[in-house]
Amino acid sequence: MSDFFGNKDYNEYFEKLNSRVNFQVEKPTEKKQSKKKGYYKVVRLRRRALAIALVLLVLLVVIFSVKGCKKDNSAEKPNLIAESKPAENKAEKQPKKVVFKPLGGETQVIPETNDAKTAVILRLSDKAIIAERGRNERIFPASTLKIMTLLTAVEHIKDLDETFTMTYEITDPLYLADASVAGFLNGENVTMRDLLYGMILPSGADSAMALAVKIAGSEEAFVKLMNERIKEMGLKGTHFTNVSGLHNEDNYSTAYDMAVITYHAMQNDLCKKVLSTYQYTTEKTPQNPEGILLSSTLFSYMYGDEPETAEIFGGKTGFVNEAGYCIASFGKSNETDEEYIVVTMGNSSKWPAFYGQIDLYKQFAK
Repeated sequence: MSDFFGNKDYNEYFEKLNSRVNFQVEKPTEKKQSKKKGYYKVVRLRRRALAIALVLLVLLVVIFSVKGCKKDNSAEKPNLIAESKPAENKAEKQPKKVVFKPLGGETQVIPETNDAKTAVILRLSDKAIIAERGRNERIFPASTLKIMTLLTAVEHIKDLDETFTMTYEITDPLYLADASVAGFLNGENVTMRDLLYGMILPSGADSAMALAVKIAGSEEAFVKLMNERIKEMGLKGTHFTNVSGLHNEDNYSTAYDMAVITYHAMQNDLCKKVLSTYQYTTEKTPQNPEGILLSSTLFSYMYGDEPETAEIFGGKTGFVNEAGYCIASFGKSNETDEEYIVVTMGNSSKWPAFYGQIDLYKQFAK
């Protein structure tokens, strides 16, 4: 058995205890005979037994005390996610794998007036694919990939108020790559909450990288978590190599897979809240005394142009030259309250992408 419990060294304690016990036990001499010898022998055995019992009792008390302290410490920890149920509890209630199925002859083809390369529309109530175009064709997801980064981060964050110190090692390569950033500065202590909003609303690659380093130690290690989660979802057309959506030939997904990823994110209260937010101001810091006003790239173009028959609640946009304009969104019909996920990938430019999404809600969100 180890002599270390709760990071405390009890060797000295046990040595002193043994010394006290040995001092109290009177050793018989060879001159003592007969009954006296037997008498002392019996007493010595009892005292040894008592000493052993005392040592064992001390060990048990120490062990149970350490266990008790550990329980108390865990009870004092704050909620893992202050704005929603803890991620691990949420994951236990939600299925790891969800399959949306086509409606046979009733599944429609996305109209040719929509210039998306691939697209899919899911109806949540019956897990149905109600319209699609090349839904399983592999494409580059651009920043819609950050929905998966968001979900993975939320499922691993322990404290939304914990901070990460932004560094030039993170921001400089992103500026050189002309990536979208939230605008956090070197040396700025940013909360996990602000990083989540910074990643989704303005599509900040700086926030995505910071979350990866904080949670997993590196982008590579975090991407491994993302791909493991993808396997749990049963998605076979997706593989990610980074957390931002910057172009990489091995960074791919499908319209259907991205729709399922969006569905899983919707099942998490915090993810859904972040994806549904139009504007958010980060906490004040010495580097940003007024905080940073973040605005959703989705709602910046959607507000005022919403379809009359439906309401778009949230989602994520994305663009790199190799991927074209991509949007993953979720909303509902104003007539039936049916909920939908609409994913369009590979649009030729910005406005066909946004108006194309609006038209699809008008046509299919009924």
